[in-house]
Amino acid sequence: MGKQITICCCILLTLIGKHAYTQSFLCPPNIDFSSGSFNNWECLTGTVSVVGGNNLVALTSTGELPDRHQLISPTNNQLDPYGQFPQHCPNSGSYTVKLGNDKSGHEAEGLVYSFTIPSNNTSFSLLYRYAIVLQDPRHSKEEQPRFRARIIDVNDQTEISCVSFDFSASGQLPGFKPSQVNEVIYKDWTSISVDLSAYAGKAIRLEFITSDCVFNEHFGYAYINIASICNGRIFGNNYCDGDTATKVVAPDGFRRYAWYADTTFSRQLGNAQELLLNLNSTPVGTVLPVIVTPYPGYGCLDTLYAAIGAAQKPNSQAGPDKTTCSKTTVQLGTLPTGAYSYSWTPGNKLSSPFIANPFTVVGLLNPTQFVVRTTDLLTGCADSDSVTITPIVVDTSSSVVGKMNYCPKETLSTILSVNNTGASAEWFRDDVAIAGTNSLTCSPQVVGRYWAMITQSGCTDTSRVFTIHQAPLPKPGFSISKEIECLNEPVVFTNKTTITGNEPVSYLWRFSDGTSSRQLNTEKVFKASGIYAITLVATSGTDCIDSTRQQVMIVKDCMPIMPGGFTPNSDGKNDELRPILTGAKALKRFTVYNRWGDIVFSTTREGSAWDGTNKGSPSPTGVFVWIVEYIAKNNRIVTQSGTVTLIR
Repeated sequence: MGKQITICCCILLTLIGKHAYTQSFLCPPNIDFSSGSFNNWECLTGTVSVVGGNNLVALTSTGELPDRHQLISPTNNQLDPYGQFPQHCPNSGSYTVKLGNDKSGHEAEGLVYSFTIPSNNTSFSLLYRYAIVLQDPRHSKEEQPRFRARIIDVNDQTEISCVSFDFSASGQLPGFKPSQVNEVIYKDWTSISVDLSAYAGKAIRLEFITSDCVFNEHFGYAYINIASICNGRIFGNNYCDGDTATKVVAPDGFRRYAWYADTTFSRQLGNAQELLLNLNSTPVGTVLPVIVTPYPGYGCLDTLYAAIGAAQKPNSQAGPDKTTCSKTTVQLGTLPTGAYSYSWTPGNKLSSPFIANPFTVVGLLNPTQFVVRTTDLLTGCADSDSVTITPIVVDTSSSVVGKMNYCPKETLSTILSVNNTGASAEWFRDDVAIAGTNSLTCSPQVVGRYWAMITQSGCTDTSRVFTIHQAPLPKPGFSISKEIECLNEPVVFTNKTTITGNEPVSYLWRFSDGTSSRQLNTEKVFKASGIYAITLVATSGTDCIDSTRQQVMIVKDCMPIMPGGFTPNSDGKNDELRPILTGAKALKRFTVYNRWGDIVFSTTREGSAWDGTNKGSPSPTGVFVWIVEYIAKNNRIVTQSGTVTLIR
């Protein structure tokens, strides 16, 4: 059966105090993940199974597991691969969490946050947004991937209506759309609002749980994002210093909005998510209610309030301008204020662009102006400040005179130089400081890796690495088809050169008649008889050169040659007897007989020789008969015979 996937749930929880616009209540610490961590959150993992026909998730507190509890920065602009919606919740300046992943393995993940609504906050609303990602293998309902979002009254362990959901993967889920990827369906962003007026002073627990199918093939995951303000006001409802206009914005994702001029609800001002205000027509102190209507089946009808106030802009502090080393970091800004949020640009050159005092990254090359926008979360007012960081960039350019590859026994003559005449340098070989090399130049005495620590205006950096290397020397060698060859017949020279490693080698064959060749193996036809010298010159890719030399005799009469005598006395001279088969194609048999006609030696292998022994014992001085049978170049079998004298 084909697979079907139900896609992603991004949840945005925004705590807003209803009718409590005169109260000041910040969100519980790090409920919005503003520290870029899971502090105060409980991260859980576990497994899912079917017990008694019910889908059962077993979770334990394991702490953050990066592939199952993943923080997503507000600067992230990537889309979910299945639903093509933003991975980070739109219109939110706080971090998003991806809960779970698209791997299989009947895994389950959870996030839990517990807090108490202040007892003096007698009117409180909870708002969150979601979308969902679940794969649909079309198992039975209790076996499917699913997502659960619950808000629980801890005191009596009851779920709060309108905001608690349990989605089991199904192609029949209302509000879901088909994706273009692998038979996927998904639900886009949806907002949920619930009145928590009756829960002042009570403990509340937020729970988010994702789970795969109960087998090992299909996944489920979610995105979670918590708003940063819980003080009972719709964010941005103040006239800030010097402003005569402001804009109030209701949470997005609802089906309808209805703004009213006052709490009598007698005059409607607008039906859009945003409402533009002017100081003359809407003075400070005005309270504007907005009725938000959710999509059918996704939350409760609710009324939110925006109290229009006047507020000072925060004192945004980027810090003093500084000059610093390019290879070091410098801290900007000032100590954070709890009710402020921060946003720095350019963010890609800072350790974290959303804290009050980030560090610059290592490697600034040009003077850079950093701007911080500081927003008061209680008033919505913002101000900016800037700081310029001027890096000292050490000139690390360097040069080399001489070569970097040396052949064996060759004396090093390379000179390494730092080009920065306004700096000092210390040289290192193989990462160990070289004693007495505190100048801008270095003359290496042995091979190795060389580099310089360069100091300029109190800043240090390193030069490039110079690797002086001893190149391998080729070992040239070659063989000749026969040591005596025929006039006007091709003589084959086979290259036997070796070299360490994969170093390339080029070749030059030089013949004493003045001719040459650059082939790997070569052959040559000699036009005159005589003894010729052949030299093979081997040159490595690093210009290391060696050569070897041999001779070949070219004869006019191309008959097999046998000596008239030999002296097997182990002096290295004329110790063996063998035929030299000039003009022959191949040896058929070479046999030696003693004076009584006994065979003392016989071979069919060309090049084999008689060493003057018979059955392991030295033969005495005397005359012996030899017979050579060979295949001529015309393929005829030719037999020759003669005598040889063994002398001891």
